[in-house]
Amino acid sequence: MDILIFAIEDGRFGPARLPKMFDEAGLKVAALCPADNLLAQSAFLKTLHRLPKSRNIRDIAQALAGAIKQSPVKLIIPGDEQAVILLQAFANGRCSAVIGPEVRAIIADSLGDPTKFAASLLKSDTMDLARGLGICVPPGRTAQSADDAVRAGESLGYPVYLKQSFSWAGEGVAKCNDAAALRAAFKAARPRRSMLRARVRKALGRDWFPTDTPIDVQGGIEGPCAMYCALAWRGRLVGGFSGVKLEPLYCHGPSKVVKLQHDAYLEGVAAKMVEALEFTGFLSFDFMIPSDGRDPLLIECNPRPVPVHHLGRHIGVDLAGALASLLNGEAPDEQVLSASNDLDVVLFPHSLNPVQSRQNCLSDVPAEEPGLIRHVVDRMEAKPLAA
Repeated sequence: MDILIFAIEDGRFGPARLPKMFDEAGLKVAALCPADNLLAQSAFLKTLHRLPKSRNIRDIAQALAGAIKQSPVKLIIPGDEQAVILLQAFANGRCSAVIGPEVRAIIADSLGDPTKFAASLLKSDTMDLARGLGICVPPGRTAQSADDAVRAGESLGYPVYLKQSFSWAGEGVAKCNDAAALRAAFKAARPRRSMLRARVRKALGRDWFPTDTPIDVQGGIEGPCAMYCALAWRGRLVGGFSGVKLEPLYCHGPSKVVKLQHDAYLEGVAAKMVEALEFTGFLSFDFMIPSDGRDPLLIECNPRPVPVHHLGRHIGVDLAGALASLLNGEAPDEQVLSASNDLDVVLFPHSLNPVQSRQNCLSDVPAEEPGLIRHVVDRMEAKPLAA
């Protein structure tokens, strides 16, 4: 086996689209995920290892170690932030009685430098790293208390955004138009937690999930959102492409329609960040494009695949083929693999809705995976896709 995709959270469409992409590149893919996860529905998995419903870290460690023992792999790909945080914990020695040295080495090789883990996952640390590299980021700072957040808001000028460091898909972000809203958002993001609750979480093996990560107050930026989706290998940017969000699912949320293209500036920022993070694997960087014409501003890093990674082949960026060469021992090409054309795409599952079809726009429908489509449609019958 070449690759193990490890996923926990449901409703993530990115991991479910990877097995076909890897299969076309001649790579054999296994998955470790819950049985009802979208990833488990892929027709291109060679092996499916079922993750137990328990979220006890020891149970998850045993499932991961067992999957690798049964299907030895060269690379592990986390499908979501919870998978990332667990793999990082295992790489740093958590559950060492179960995750032995060989498995821990595979995990570390799949993620990059353990000392840079926080900067790849936590928004506050990402911003600190970017500032140190001279990369443009929005004005803002980490707030230690609600009063500190209000002082930051007054200094930056409203509206501002309160952002939890460990969050994704637009969750953990609150737009605040005044001090009262900012104070309320901070309180909601940092509720009081009793010592008893902390002890219970530890006893249940649930203390791996971050609950008290830093909170930033960030100045508001007017303009569209963009991303740069990439493959990195041992601190080197192998290839990637940019995506401009043409239509979001909801405010600050994931995309429904994107324009894929080449963007030299975003590629340069991504290369600088990948090198500093010494990162290996699939990742993406999110940006804001100021409407006043200033350079794009980096706002966060996602150290896992996103729902457009599999679309690179449509614009000349075969990331799976590049990964296959790397796993076969070949050195990365000197030149970064970049997009040769641009393309508008309606992303799955929104592409299943006829209302979303657009002229001269690719509808990303996994026609070769009727089981995946059926699984998604069954879930959405009670709640139709938004127009």
